[in-house]
Amino acid sequence: MRFGAVFVAAIVAVTVAVAVPSTATDDSVVIKNPKPANGTTKDVPHYVVDLSKPPKERWAHIVKNYKPEMQDLIRYMKKLLSPKVFDDITVLLGDLDNALGQPWADEMRGAADALDVDVGDVVLANLYYEADTACTSIVAQRSNGTIFHGRNLDFNLPDLQQTTVEVSFQHGEQGPTLYRATTYAGYVGILTGMRPDGFSVSLDERWTKNGTLWDNLLDALKGYHPVGFVLRTALEEQKTFDQAVQYLSTVKLITVSYIIVGGVRANEGAVITRERESAIDVWRIAYPNRWFLVETNYDHWKPVPASDDRRDPANKHMHATNSSAITPDVMWSVMNMFPNLNSETTYTVVMSADTHYFKCKTQNNKP
Repeated sequence: MRFGAVFVAAIVAVTVAVAVPSTATDDSVVIKNPKPANGTTKDVPHYVVDLSKPPKERWAHIVKNYKPEMQDLIRYMKKLLSPKVFDDITVLLGDLDNALGQPWADEMRGAADALDVDVGDVVLANLYYEADTACTSIVAQRSNGTIFHGRNLDFNLPDLQQTTVEVSFQHGEQGPTLYRATTYAGYVGILTGMRPDGFSVSLDERWTKNGTLWDNLLDALKGYHPVGFVLRTALEEQKTFDQAVQYLSTVKLITVSYIIVGGVRANEGAVITRERESAIDVWRIAYPNRWFLVETNYDHWKPVPASDDRRDPANKHMHATNSSAITPDVMWSVMNMFPNLNSETTYTVVMSADTHYFKCKTQNNKP
């Protein structure tokens, strides 16, 4: 699975347009003064993506159920973006197969056909989802060695909950699940996922002073990759926690990020702090003294901004329990506490690759 420089450059344009100003600094605030959640919680519909089908046919049965919602979201995204973004996408569409590679190009074409929109609109949506996500991720070890992975995804887009889906990726409709993910209809990458008996993974946004347009464009020309596509590639091709951490620490990325990984054995929990070239830090569970890790969009060795302190409350809530008491229900309770659950949270996931547990619900749904 390869990615062309034109596609990556287009991601850069969207990122700069909606998320990261060229003056961003290491202490840029991701969510300024989070507000409490203010809606209801709902179950997430589940679908199967059959990887044995041609890429163009894999998503149609899912995205067709969200045609009005996706069309509204695409119109909203377009209002936020500059003409430069559309110029980049127009160039990309001239050689989509070379720019994206497969299966990405055909999966997006199939989604566009099912939504009755231009393929450029689906490309735009995929770029947007790469650009602006705030999150809380927690990976924790129970005293018996079981690893639990909690994740809230915060996204400042209206009504995104209506397009949130849970997907099992299989070879054949009745085949075993290769990996499982929570995603948005029309987005072919993965921001939250789990490979049963292998590992779980989530992506958290990271901002640094190096996040300039010029830096990103230079890296695009070197063949760097969109992070959401990389996470899906990892779930599809890497079988173990160690393999996933190695791959996710070394693959070249178009944007800096935090990648949180949970495994199936004792001490298999890590927060990978990424620059574009490679990891600058891999922070690991070291049971019993460090039995959980919390990541909230800031380097774990630095203080967080006073106006966005989601880290200290999460640590406090985890310390209120202990490693012998941590369960999926306890992790779910922690993930649903303010400010880690806030008015921008679109969904919450708790998962365990060891036990195959995977629970997802959308947050802040309108009554």
